[in-house]
Amino acid sequence: MSIFPLTIAHDDDRLETLVVDGRLIAYQDAGGGPTIILAHCSGASHRIWAPSVACLRSRYRVVAPDLLGYGQSDPWPINARLHPWSDLSALVALAEQSSEPVHLVGHSYGGTVALEAARVLGARVKSLTLIEPIAFHLLRLTGRMQEWQELSDVGREMMGALRLRRERGAAGVYMKYWVGRLRWWSMSPTARRRVLLTVGKVGAEFEAVSGLSTTAADYRAVNTPTRLVVGERTRKPARAIVDELLDLLPNSHLQVIAGAGHMSPLTHPEAVARLVARHVERVEASLGRMKPTTLQATQARPKRRSIA
Repeated sequence: MSIFPLTIAHDDDRLETLVVDGRLIAYQDAGGGPTIILAHCSGASHRIWAPSVACLRSRYRVVAPDLLGYGQSDPWPINARLHPWSDLSALVALAEQSSEPVHLVGHSYGGTVALEAARVLGARVKSLTLIEPIAFHLLRLTGRMQEWQELSDVGREMMGALRLRRERGAAGVYMKYWVGRLRWWSMSPTARRRVLLTVGKVGAEFEAVSGLSTTAADYRAVNTPTRLVVGERTRKPARAIVDELLDLLPNSHLQVIAGAGHMSPLTHPEAVARLVARHVERVEASLGRMKPTTLQATQARPKRRSIA
């Protein structure tokens, strides 16, 4: 659930739109074939997936929405309540556009939304790739109280600033946690403005995830083939969430990206694109749909921990 100023450009930024629960959702729709839906992190947009889209679009239909409050989708008012199903409904609606089951990919907050969408869609999802999903309510459920407290303290400080309409203070709290003080202080005025425009939605996401009622048993019922991806240098709470999901999700395995932090789709885009492509192709090959042309000799197995 990280804020980050993005400068990645697309070859084609003409987006499709749909209305979900009365709100406009914009999304990129590229390529053709089995459908892959990509859900971005807090503070970003569909643009963060540019390298993955470029890698996948020759063989797949790749759908990358701007979640509410970001990109060309409807904005989100500061201090407005976000219902847990708001962004979830967008992913479900996009999945239901496909005549066949889809592949879901999500990073950070988008990973949490993708995981919840997999629970709702059930057999309509062929695979999951979750890159450090910030389902931090799980830390409380599984007794990881030190990690839970660390994230809760960040969230409370950020929300306190937002309630006082101190957007700059709220953004500073969150950015310093996820990307560091030096990175935040050294950002250009333009980059800071982009962060400030979305920090209200980030706060709403924090409260929505905090209030999720999903239980450990609910996650154990998700049997979708799942690749969990984590950066080697990420924050302890983010790694703890991935470790708990690895134990809970019955058909899951882990890949670690060497040298990466929480923002691996931005800092290590080629590695992320490869991991997404190989997992999707492995599942498609198991269904007899496609030859695994991009797969290498190394095959991930359930509960295996690998370093990319």
